[in-house]
Amino acid sequence: MTPVLRIAALTIAHASLCVFALGGCTMFVCHPVTVTVANKKELARLETVPGAIRTSETGRLEEDVRQSTTVREYWVQARDDAWHRVSAEQFRAAEVGRELELCE
Repeated sequence: MTPVLRIAALTIAHASLCVFALGGCTMFVCHPVTVTVANKKELARLETVPGAIRTSETGRLEEDVRQSTTVREYWVQARDDAWHRVSAEQFRAAEVGRELELCE
């Protein structure tokens, strides 16, 4: 391969890598949205995590006790009927009829 073609190929490869790398970062960018809160709701569900598997003294596989925890979700409804999941802090600060800034 000639030096000119090698430089062109490297330039194209570098540009492609930059496009894909920057495209992946857009998922983590915050797009601030201000909504007027029409409703709030808190949901809770019981989530059970399996216990660890271990080998007993006799060589048998045994499962430790499963752990159950309560998982809470906080939601606010905008005036356009769209529901937005928010943090516990945002939920506590949200008041019906008032504006709330969200990150989407």
